Amino acid sequence: MTSESANNRSSRWWIWILGAVVVGVIAVVAFIAVSGDGDSEEAGTGDVTNFADVVRTDLVEIESYDATLGTIGGDPITSQRSGTVTAAIDAGDTAVAGDIVFRIDGEPVVLMFGETPVWRDMAPTEDTEVLVNRRNGTITSVVAQGTALEEGDIAYHVDGEPVVVMYGTTPAYRTLFDAATNLEGDDVFQLEAFLDTAGYNDIGMDVDGEFTGATESVVEDWQTDIGAPDDGVVDLGEVVFIPGPTSVVDVAVEVGDSVGIGSRVMTLAGETPMTGDDVLQLEQNLAALGFDADGALVVDGLYDAATTAAVSDWETSLEVDVDGLVGRGDIVFVAESIRVTEQLATPGTATNPGGPVLAVSSAKKVVTLLLPAEDQDVVEEGDSVVVELPDGTDVAATVTEVASVATVNQQGAAVFEVTVELADDTAAAGLDEAPVDVEIVTDSVQNVIAVPVTALLALAEGGYAVEVETPEGTKLVGVDPGFFADGLVEIESGDITPGDRVVVP
Repeated sequence: MTSESANNRSSRWWIWILGAVVVGVIAVVAFIAVSGDGDSEEAGTGDVTNFADVVRTDLVEIESYDATLGTIGGDPITSQRSGTVTAAIDAGDTAVAGDIVFRIDGEPVVLMFGETPVWRDMAPTEDTEVLVNRRNGTITSVVAQGTALEEGDIAYHVDGEPVVVMYGTTPAYRTLFDAATNLEGDDVFQLEAFLDTAGYNDIGMDVDGEFTGATESVVEDWQTDIGAPDDGVVDLGEVVFIPGPTSVVDVAVEVGDSVGIGSRVMTLAGETPMTGDDVLQLEQNLAALGFDADGALVVDGLYDAATTAAVSDWETSLEVDVDGLVGRGDIVFVAESIRVTEQLATPGTATNPGGPVLAVSSAKKVVTLLLPAEDQDVVEEGDSVVVELPDGTDVAATVTEVASVATVNQQGAAVFEVTVELADDTAAAGLDEAPVDVEIVTDSVQNVIAVPVTALLALAEGGYAVEVETPEGTKLVGVDPGFFADGLVEIESGDITPGDRVVVP
């Protein structure tokens, strides 16, 4: 919209009023010519006089601006996985929280709402611990990612022999056995404590950190139970000490892989609980989608056992492997529902972390108005406005953003971009890049006395008057006009009251 058109628009009502006043002058001259001294007499027995009521009302001045209804483009949705795009929603489709927007190697990527982007894998703890192998051989079994590990569990097998998890802060660093001079130390104590707690101590072995013949006997019973060679010797690599219960965050090996001493086998969750805005957003979405761990989920930004349970239920609904963890490439956070404008990576396309997959815009219809710089002060964020659609339908709307920096439009005029959101999005269904009008209240007065603009007469001697009905006919009453709007003029002073009637053309 050019500044010239804005000036034309703002001056229209002045031209109309001027025309009315000129007509009023002619009317006054005619009235005086007919009635002589201006007393209230009929101008002629065959004339018909029209009247309008004097009212008390609110007057509102509304300016109408050309605008465009459409959607706002956003940053493309990217993959955080390497692989092949095997499916993606089509251009023109919309997606909301919980929808699968694309798949990488068949694995779903789910849309969720949130302002904070996905920047890390989400798990119960912030820190992790790497579990390394201490034997040479071949992996013959290994637990899956997401598996909960507690004391006594077998984490994996090498050449068919189990590697068992036990609790303790001192790592395993040597072979434990009944030596000529009994071995002593915290590692021995941790072994004996497990054997005693697990119920293998039927002979009254002392849990004192000294590897004795009694310790050897209890170890043999434990080895028999887990399918290990029952030689009473705990070889280095046969047990792994961890601080407490944990879960498997990542598995680095597969069955059949050859491993050596120092090979990384898996990553375990640490002890520091994971917290953050990303966790909070995840929990908010899970709760909204109905995955609340049977009411146990607390939306507090702490990835606890209830969060893990809720994630597991969500994973089950997606028909994916259940591990209670959310990988960086499993979800995408966006601020609101989206509309896909283009598939940037079609099915069959290889992609890497950061690779764009979908071009999107907001699913919500918004109105964009380029407000002339001289009208900048007529509207601010939060104001209520009315949008007139192409079919003439009026829809209530709200100004959600007013640019603080002006730009230059195609005509070279300075403008400020104003964003308006409809109260009822469905009213604009099927419309995109459609021309609309935005009606903005630019001024108003309340509870004033008003008459039709056409009742206002300009007197030859100066000033203004209206012709008021009296029992005897009509008379001229001097008035001071004020605010003009809606075809009415405010009467700031004058001897008229609501209920009086004035002559109109």
